[in-house]
Amino acid sequence: MKTKLFATLSIAAATALVSLSLPAQAASLYAGESFGNGGIKFIENTKVDFTFNESHGSYTSTVKIFEVGANNQLTLIKNVFGESKQSDNGSANGWLGTCGNTVLVCTNSYTFEASKTYTLGLDSGGSGIVYSTKALNPFAIGGTQQAVFNSFGSLGQADGTIYSAANEAQYQSGDPLANFVKIGFDDRGNSNDKDFQDVTLRASASRVAASVPEPTTLAGLALAGTALVFSRRRRTRAIG
Repeated sequence: MKTKLFATLSIAAATALVSLSLPAQAASLYAGESFGNGGIKFIENTKVDFTFNESHGSYTSTVKIFEVGANNQLTLIKNVFGESKQSDNGSANGWLGTCGNTVLVCTNSYTFEASKTYTLGLDSGGSGIVYSTKALNPFAIGGTQQAVFNSFGSLGQADGTIYSAANEAQYQSGDPLANFVKIGFDDRGNSNDKDFQDVTLRASASRVAASVPEPTTLAGLALAGTALVFSRRRRTRAIG
């Protein structure tokens, strides 16, 4: 009876282990995670895929990822993508830059490590770097908002169309695990016009499963244990 019970438990354990080995599908950010003007932080390793949309700035800009350390010390982690020139055709169409012309490699990804804090930076050369994290832009108490989330700013309107402060407040974070998140940067050009269309991109995310044994290996171990139990039972009967 004990042998049968052990065998049953072994098979059940194998089934449970196989289930646990499958990557979890997260539908949204957990409490304590952020993706917006307050910073970028995940409590599990999370891969974020970035896609360039278009640009409307006269600078030649690069989107970068920085790790934010103690006292807001910034460490460059990776260039996501960069413009090879100012725009497709000078000032035409509001300095329009498109994929395959101004930006040659339009997709990139990075796995953000659990519990670390990051920010996106738009490096526009002579105009300096602005950050997606508001507190890192020091031109006002508490910083200035230089990026909107879940929005491309005033894209589709005339270049330089001001994005109102009320609109800024509505677009301060997004959830890349649930949906594609639009991101629009303002590079502080044109007297910091706050059009948030100087560089626009999309982001989506997925969890990175921890390394675990293959399901077939786990099941094999459990079955081997069951076989050992039955083998011992037969030997015991033979001796008896």
